[in-house]
Amino acid sequence: MRIGITCYPSYGGSGVVATELGRQLARRGHVVHFITYDVPFRLPRFQENVFFHEVETPSYPLFKHPPYLLALANKMVEVARYAELDILHVHYAIPHATSAYLARE
Repeated sequence: MRIGITCYPSYGGSGVVATELGRQLARRGHVVHFITYDVPFRLPRFQENVFFHEVETPSYPLFKHPPYLLALANKMVEVARYAELDILHVHYAIPHATSAYLARE
């Protein structure tokens, strides 16, 4: 299968679980595409069947934080089409589920 995984790339439990899930799926022969704003810290630089797609968030002076939700939704659509994903695993309810909903629409 061709699987997309969206997660926080941080040291927290959610990022660790999502990264290890992707790594194990790749070891079993699936092609895994991580979609997030930075390389997950547990993801080695090179692993067979694993790809990283950076979500670029433009600086917008009006807001304290960049508009990640829309940038993520756009990148999800881009990767899903490019890689012909079979499934997109969204590993956090907020904001990832909202971005996935927007991407689907």
